[in-house]
Amino acid sequence: MHQHVPGRLFTVSVLAIASLGMAPTAKAEILFEERTAEAGISQNHTARYFISGQAWADYDGDGWVDLYLTDSGGPNTLYRNRGDGTFEVSAHNADVALAAHISGGASWADYDNDGRDDLLVLGLGLPVLLRNTATGFEDVTAAMGLTAEGQGESAAWADFDGDGFLDLYIVHWLYDEDESDPRAQDRLYRNLQGQGFEDVSGWLDTARMSGPGFAAAFTDYDNDGDPDLYVVNDKHFGNPLWRNDGPGCGGWCFVDVSVATGADRPAWGMGLAVGDYDRDGDFDFYYSSIGEMVLLENPQVQGSGSWLDVAPAMRCDADVIGWGVIFEDFDNDFDLDLYAATVESSPSANDRVYRNDYPLPFTDISAVAGASDSFMTVGVAKADYDRDGAMDLVVGNFGESYRLLRNATEASSGWLQVELVGGGPVNRNAVGSRVILTLDDGRRLERELRIGESIGASHERMLHFGLDDRLPSDLTIVWPDGTTTHRSINEIDQRVSIVYTPQIEILVDGFEAAP
Repeated sequence: MHQHVPGRLFTVSVLAIASLGMAPTAKAEILFEERTAEAGISQNHTARYFISGQAWADYDGDGWVDLYLTDSGGPNTLYRNRGDGTFEVSAHNADVALAAHISGGASWADYDNDGRDDLLVLGLGLPVLLRNTATGFEDVTAAMGLTAEGQGESAAWADFDGDGFLDLYIVHWLYDEDESDPRAQDRLYRNLQGQGFEDVSGWLDTARMSGPGFAAAFTDYDNDGDPDLYVVNDKHFGNPLWRNDGPGCGGWCFVDVSVATGADRPAWGMGLAVGDYDRDGDFDFYYSSIGEMVLLENPQVQGSGSWLDVAPAMRCDADVIGWGVIFEDFDNDFDLDLYAATVESSPSANDRVYRNDYPLPFTDISAVAGASDSFMTVGVAKADYDRDGAMDLVVGNFGESYRLLRNATEASSGWLQVELVGGGPVNRNAVGSRVILTLDDGRRLERELRIGESIGASHERMLHFGLDDRLPSDLTIVWPDGTTTHRSINEIDQRVSIVYTPQIEILVDGFEAAP
């Protein structure tokens, strides 16, 4: 138990409370409240292209996360966070509105490592890459070599080759019996030191890249220190899991291990969430479908090679038409809960909220969580937009509008948020970093920094930990280059920023070697 005062030292010990006979605080129920109008959000969505784009990032570097929303039949909008719970249309909105573009998913990433997040907008036809110049945005799509057309749904970023720059995977959806249609093929682009992108899709099996894809994520599923790639496909095409085996194979070695390991698991796959829901030290996959949801439990820590669908056993397999999905600790009890967008109008099948009480099954609390939505909700993205230590949501309703859902869960547990900044051999966004938080009772919580997941979405690039009335004791960051940083944490209810520092080798004669 703790005194819940932001940024203050943990001053009341658990033993002292126990000696006074005080009972631990009861767990708070997860509760969301709509704040769309009050916050100044008024983005419409046109029913033309079955995707919504919702992307969070602090594009102006003022410490408050901003929001970009797309409309496939009209202008998109960049909202600047005022820092008081409200938003205003950005002064740079004209640069990014793209009124003539049939826009879909969107994501932010600092592709050139200049310290400013750039904006990628997918769509029907070509994507649009907008470089953040600090005084506005400039279209660098053609100059950077993003020339492949398709029906762009989602994007995932990671430094798969370890050169310090973020590479890019774009998911295309096109259902056609002729899978040789180039518009159906997903694209893998290698970042050429921020000067351009090289299409290296041939490093993967292009036949497996030609399914009707909706979502993808780079994640180190096998705990070997490099980002692997998982792609969710529609229409029972099956989901490739590309294991990153490093240089070679005529360029880079990606091995599709999905069928051999059971990660393939065909479904009407749409949204994707990645997280360590069972707190065993590896990352699991949850993806939406029609009539079922799939929760693939990662077998790595257990020494097995076979993924297991545990959604029925964990009671998070609703009979709905699911779209964007999210893992997040919404009640700060240290377990990752689930949010699943649906396109259902029936109250019993609206957007779902599942509370995680592992090892018990998930509890469906949708009816009381305040997040039900009778519209066709396609996308969802998360951020703590008001910096109160509770993770909020924005949802995209197809053919309607967007809704901002503030997390109003009663504050009963502490939290810690971690922002990472890369440098040198580590990409500026620090994507691919793994953060391990050890609590005072020995429990370990693990997070991985990604750009991608859900569908058509980009989450706030910050790692959130609920503390469940415990005191954090150690924070370990494993950076993408393998460097490890340890930080003692003796405060709760705070956001900490940690900047990558290269390790200095101390030679035997006492002189330092260059990092």
